[in-house]
Amino acid sequence: MSEENSKPQLNFLQRLVGVYFSPGETFTDLGRGAGIALPLILMMVLTAGSALVTSVKLPTEKLVNEQVERMVEEGKLTSEQAEKQREQMARFTPYAKIVTPIMAAVFVLLLTLAIAGVARLVIMMMGIESGFAPLWSVTVHTILAVSVISVALFTIILYVKPIEEIDITNPLGSNLAAILAMFGLSGMPKFVTILFSYVDIFYIWKLILLGIGYAAVSPRLKTSTAVSICGLLGALFAIVAAAWGVLTG
Repeated sequence: MSEENSKPQLNFLQRLVGVYFSPGETFTDLGRGAGIALPLILMMVLTAGSALVTSVKLPTEKLVNEQVERMVEEGKLTSEQAEKQREQMARFTPYAKIVTPIMAAVFVLLLTLAIAGVARLVIMMMGIESGFAPLWSVTVHTILAVSVISVALFTIILYVKPIEEIDITNPLGSNLAAILAMFGLSGMPKFVTILFSYVDIFYIWKLILLGIGYAAVSPRLKTSTAVSICGLLGALFAIVAAAWGVLTG
């Protein structure tokens, strides 16, 4: 038995803390035993809780009404269509506080499965074998660790900053789009604004952690290569998201 395999496995708390301070060692430990149930549950609970706090704290109905009015002014909706949307919103509002957290939790679950699936496909195309469970565990631990910080900051902002001063589309202001807006450069094309919103501390942090983790649980995959691939795919996703935002916005 190798020295690495003879080490006792880290517990959940050690792994979570390790993602922040020693990700390589922590993700290598995940390769020895995925241990995904508890972090998966906590990730979904954290996501649902964040969605619930947001729906309670923010004037959702007012925000939706403002968005509908803006779309009418831009000619994207007629007055009749806008009225129908308001009626649908009024019918949905009583259930929003229940449905929204559930949908958010399910979404983040499916998101981790999709990310891990793409990672396994790319790694297999490189001729490297890696199990799905360790890749999924890396994905879940990464999103959970980063979300703990981002959700904590978001919650503080919700309860400290006046609601009318919060930009719900960019509440943390941790990206290039928000920084440029602070300097009065907010009149950029929508595609550029959305794209710059992905030049974000937390988004980049996730991509780096994913690269470190996927390399740690995939024999013969170099960390530099994995981080580069995650960065490339992350940039491609941002471009597609920006284009989609322009088409649907």
